[in-house]
Amino acid sequence: MKNDPSWVAAPLNKNLVLKLASELEIPPLLVHLLINRGISSPQEIYHHLNPRLSDFPNPFLLKDMDKAVASLVKAIKKQEKIAIYGDYDVDGTTGAAILYLFLKELGLKPEVIFPHREKDGYGFHAKFIPLLKEKGIKLVLTVDCGITSHEAVSFAAKSGIDVIITDHHECPKELPPALAVINPKRPENHYPFRELAGVGVAFALLRALRQRLFEEGFFGSSPPKLKSYLDLVALGTIADIVPLIGENRLIACFGLKELSQSKRPGLVALKRVSGYENGQVDTNGIMFRLAPRINAAGRLKHAELAFKLLTTPSEEEAESLAKELHLLNAQRQQLEERILKEALAEIENKIGFEKSAYVLAGNWPLGVIGIVASRLQESFYRPVILLSLQEDLARGSGRSIPEINLYECLCACSDHLKAFGGHPAAAGLKLCPEKIKDFASAFEKAVAKCLDGKIPRPKIQIDAWVRLKHLLDPVFLEHFLRLEPFGPGYPEPVFALRNFEVRNASLVKDKHLKLFLWQEGLSLPAIAFRFGNEVPQRIRALAASLDLSPYQGRTYLQLRIKDLKI
Repeated sequence: MKNDPSWVAAPLNKNLVLKLASELEIPPLLVHLLINRGISSPQEIYHHLNPRLSDFPNPFLLKDMDKAVASLVKAIKKQEKIAIYGDYDVDGTTGAAILYLFLKELGLKPEVIFPHREKDGYGFHAKFIPLLKEKGIKLVLTVDCGITSHEAVSFAAKSGIDVIITDHHECPKELPPALAVINPKRPENHYPFRELAGVGVAFALLRALRQRLFEEGFFGSSPPKLKSYLDLVALGTIADIVPLIGENRLIACFGLKELSQSKRPGLVALKRVSGYENGQVDTNGIMFRLAPRINAAGRLKHAELAFKLLTTPSEEEAESLAKELHLLNAQRQQLEERILKEALAEIENKIGFEKSAYVLAGNWPLGVIGIVASRLQESFYRPVILLSLQEDLARGSGRSIPEINLYECLCACSDHLKAFGGHPAAAGLKLCPEKIKDFASAFEKAVAKCLDGKIPRPKIQIDAWVRLKHLLDPVFLEHFLRLEPFGPGYPEPVFALRNFEVRNASLVKDKHLKLFLWQEGLSLPAIAFRFGNEVPQRIRALAASLDLSPYQGRTYLQLRIKDLKI
């Protein structure tokens, strides 16, 4: 049940575009693209196109940052035992890695703990407190988790252990009784940016800690350079699908450069097994090559493997760990395909294609079902929840579409659930197996109520209708490169074209459509990946993104087709 996407063209504010283009001396089409992404003042545009490391906000504007830094400075000076507790995904492991490496640089040897996805589940768990106490830990730093961990934080306090929470998830009405809670989403903050990933919050803590230690003369005249940590910060930020605007854009811009030239043995080995022998790592490379291999550790084994890869100084160990993660990722892909086939068969043979939402359950590994839920959501353009049956408990992962707030729909079905949490687009949940049928019915009704009888269709946001001469203008192309990197919340531009001639259309590897567009004496190659097995007779319009790839000292251009009107 595939839905043909509708095209939605962005409105053009011609007067504003021409005014800004003249004032900033940049092409009007570029200004239009920025306005479409909410960047519309001369100052915003200038800083967006000219990012600087000095643009990072003052980390002490985050609530409780003073408390956290004071406690850490005291622990560092007394050489107290510190533990880092990270989540098991890329965001959590990279955040734990930068805290560990920086504290190690200061002479400490922090303990690092990750929960097990299958055995423990997400969050900071009280079961680890006795182990920490036994090891003499006085202070725990959480990364990418802890904002709802009341029980664990209370137990730690009773055990004489202080907790500093660094997290980026939505805050509950009542915060855990931690020594400090650093979260950009706290309403008390004066911090200018709310959308940091967990590793971004951890990096803000490092920036504040370094500043305070420098002020107190701890480093002398040469403090550690935090820029070198941006490779890991960018890796975790981009992998966590946070919007690449504001501070996250700074992280991505500078971090991708650091990542591309990083000499960390783990990242060198990871890039090698991912097919990056040399060259620039981009956002797609992180999301589709590097991040899946790191995530494979927490999904199928233990996040400690990924953490070791990111922090090891040994090239030999890095090579071994990277190969292990590569094999785990291949195993993950096989599991994903099996679960996808089983889920599709369930929909086709039992449930049908007319549901407003899908809830499916099976004896599936918990670490993989979220990926399959995403693929089903994309295929059917409906909210999808997959449940992993585990003895007397079903644990699940859901993905939604822009029209449906998944978290609110789960709230409406909360009577059937033991626990749940998440965001409008993604969520996790737990329930008793005997409640699955009633929950599925309630969830479908909640989604149908939100849709109010409408049939949702995916949309392709068109930035502008253009002609080839606009895209091939050298001045535009020069400035277009300054818009990168694109990613979640800051999508790559999509252009629509019509009234062109198609030449040399053919299929590559029997599934990718390759062709050349001709218009007004200009030509541009275009490709539609996974198009099908037939060359269309006539194309009246297409929507596409512009790919610019450096090759042998030149920039190679092509259009990457997203949709065709035939």
